[in-house]
Amino acid sequence: MKASTEVTGATRVLLPQGVDGALWSDRYRSGVFRFNGRPLRIDVADDEDVLFPSDCGLSLLAALGQPPAIRFTGRRVLDIGCGSGLYTVAALADGAAQVTALDINAQALDATARNVRTNGLPADRLQCVGTGLADYHPRRGQGFDVIVTNPPHLPSDRAYSAEHGLKQALIGGDDGRQLYDIVIDCVPDLLAQDGVVLVAHSSLANVPQTVSRMARLGFAERTLSVTEMDIPLRAYGDHAGVVLERLAVLRRERRAEFSQRRFSVHVLAFSRP
Repeated sequence: MKASTEVTGATRVLLPQGVDGALWSDRYRSGVFRFNGRPLRIDVADDEDVLFPSDCGLSLLAALGQPPAIRFTGRRVLDIGCGSGLYTVAALADGAAQVTALDINAQALDATARNVRTNGLPADRLQCVGTGLADYHPRRGQGFDVIVTNPPHLPSDRAYSAEHGLKQALIGGDDGRQLYDIVIDCVPDLLAQDGVVLVAHSSLANVPQTVSRMARLGFAERTLSVTEMDIPLRAYGDHAGVVLERLAVLRRERRAEFSQRRFSVHVLAFSRP
């Protein structure tokens, strides 16, 4: 189903072409994944309002098991753009001391809380916050030990941009980098001194730019894995061609990397040396 090899310290994973949900046992509104040996379930009531986790997002959790493994146990976690709660559920199942799930979509927060309960996880360790990251101001002196995020990474266009949950979860401004840049701006004030930032970073949204900007802020980068998969065009139906045209412009400007309808997700870990 998939092949993986070690390349320059990072696991390379090749997901099969044209197969949706290659990392899932089920697909679309319900799925079971394993994290540190424990089966966990994610359900989405309406996938038009809350995006069911993609292989892009799941690749981050798969990478955390690679040595040296990164654990959530006993840590304070911030899940930026929590969606249906994939990372929140995994963190609580791994023994996180506290998880703050952040999302501007109220239905995503409802789905996250529901999935925490469905998996029998401690809801008293979960705080759901319905605001954008730029407007989020936690109490001073309470930096997070782990910040985890899978930002939207497709460029916007009038032909397909909309305000419902699915499009919010996939579109990241004119060049797909909107949330990446906000995360970079906010991380120094949100992360504990010895904390780690985990990002599922799309090659469609200029990975080198993020690494360079984080380096200027004093963060070292480690690539945990690189996973090749299909560009998520299914949600755009008749507008898939427009998405590819927008991406082609970014590629010519060296702000996106992809081949035909395939791109890669780089799971990056940033920390202060």
